[in-house]
Amino acid sequence: MTSTGTVDWVHRRGGDLAFSERLKFIYHGVRALAATKKRIRESVKFRHMEFEDIVPPDSPTATEAMAFSRETSEPFLFNHCIRSYFWARLLDDGSGPVDQEVLFTALMLHDIGMNEGYVLDPSDKYKCFTIVGARIALEMATRHGWSGKRADLTANAITLHLNIAIGKELGREAALTRIGAGGDIAGLGLDVLHKDQINSVVEAYPRLDLSRKILPIVEKEAEERPCCRLAFMHKRLGFSDLIRNSRFTDRNGVDRGEA
Repeated sequence: MTSTGTVDWVHRRGGDLAFSERLKFIYHGVRALAATKKRIRESVKFRHMEFEDIVPPDSPTATEAMAFSRETSEPFLFNHCIRSYFWARLLDDGSGPVDQEVLFTALMLHDIGMNEGYVLDPSDKYKCFTIVGARIALEMATRHGWSGKRADLTANAITLHLNIAIGKELGREAALTRIGAGGDIAGLGLDVLHKDQINSVVEAYPRLDLSRKILPIVEKEAEERPCCRLAFMHKRLGFSDLIRNSRFTDRNGVDRGEA
């Protein structure tokens, strides 16, 4: 059975969540919220790595992915992609090996489908913006001579980043892509990091009012593709409220750009 959120799933389902998949999203959402509250209550913190020690991969593919993201994205979205990689590294518990080139490439391209000129047409048979970045990642990886396995791993990491939970069989790269992107967009999971770690990332790559600027994009996606994962999280799981009320926003929902 094809796992929800993979490239094959997007091709098969078009990006629309089935009823059973919606129930699983609710279940995983409740569990994630409970786990977060428990961590905060117990003041769980860790410090596996410092911001200054993180060096993005310097390879032809990673360099091209970064350049493509910079050229096609609004500055606030490009900085979101960069920060997401640093969150992924800082939140990595080191429980297994990670292909850093795959992780970096996936995070550089994960939101390409939100940029002008790359947004899916409402009439498109696919109802998930992640397929845009996945296609570009596949083409880029193939052109640079990656194996089919690594190319697929990158593309799936992109389409899976909207899942709340990702099975271990789908790779740590996919899990960390989700962790990094979610950490930046809504502060999810960043409660375990120390304030100076968080501020080091944001000072290096400013948020540029991400919280306010991303909400209209999320709302438009939800309106035009009402059965997709993003729409379900927006309408039923309070995703937009998480963005408005993240650790990066003040009481008025304005992005202040620090922890």
